[in-house]
Amino acid sequence: AIAVACILHSSTSGSRYSSILRDPPSASQNHRRLRLVNLIKDPKTVIPRETQLVQNADTPQFGVLLTCSDGFFDLWLNWLIFFERLEIPDLPVFLFAEDEVTHARCLELLDQPRESGYRADVTCLPWDFVFEKKEGSGSLKAFSYNQMGYKLMMTHRPTVVNRLLEMGRHIIFSDADVVWLKNPLAHIQQVFMNNDPIVHILGQFDKKRICPGFTVYRACPEVIKFIDMWQDDLSKGDPSKNQVPFNNVLDVAMSSGIPVPDHNGNTTVKKITAAFLPNELFPNGKVYFEKMTDAEREGALVVHNNYIIGYDEKIDRFKNFDLWAL
Repeated sequence: AIAVACILHSSTSGSRYSSILRDPPSASQNHRRLRLVNLIKDPKTVIPRETQLVQNADTPQFGVLLTCSDGFFDLWLNWLIFFERLEIPDLPVFLFAEDEVTHARCLELLDQPRESGYRADVTCLPWDFVFEKKEGSGSLKAFSYNQMGYKLMMTHRPTVVNRLLEMGRHIIFSDADVVWLKNPLAHIQQVFMNNDPIVHILGQFDKKRICPGFTVYRACPEVIKFIDMWQDDLSKGDPSKNQVPFNNVLDVAMSSGIPVPDHNGNTTVKKITAAFLPNELFPNGKVYFEKMTDAEREGALVVHNNYIIGYDEKIDRFKNFDLWAL
């Protein structure tokens, strides 16, 4: 049996985060931002993509990545509250801020004390972590699934994932409309430590396809190349339907293989192995909210609030199932 941390059923108030929700962001964070930018711009922290990435198979290092705009900030905050309740050691969180307001609010949040005394290891990544500096990005509101702003946000995600993979850390990508009920790391590590076969990508089951909204990526050249191809395919179509190009490229990578350069400049065609996360442990919105019994929900590790359109609708559903901490 896989050991998992028990969910803490005690009620946790969102009061310690209230000023972040209510007040405008502080402008006194420049020193922290400069320190962060210096860190992430240091070439020594980046592994060139043509170099074979090496991980200790016995103790793989993971990180969690989320992306967020100001309009979705309270969804991210809800995610963080549930995540911090679990007190998972040695699992850093990276939040990619889609706009300047989100970056400032996140930095202010990270400076605040926690009533419980536990603080997750969160790094807020500014826009120029990946892209050229974008002046006056302002605040991006909470777009609906099919609105243009939402579609544009989807196009950034593969690039951010690859930037972190190139640093040599396996990445658990989590949408902000996800709640971690129990620690899923033991299950994920068990799959990634199994070398027969080596699993490159783990993803949430969704109509016999992988949902990119909760996905685990192995830090290796094959996955980096796959994400490059996904990014290229995503830029050619409707970015809100990111699941289609993701799975189309994955089908090719699993069946025919993809060209992967090595450190000598040679190219080798390699195949990718992908696997589904168990639906009973990592249910999507349709399974958890519409099909599971109360007893079955007790066994879930991670819940994705998808299969519903609308920002307010997502929050209302969270509230109806006691998954809203604000």
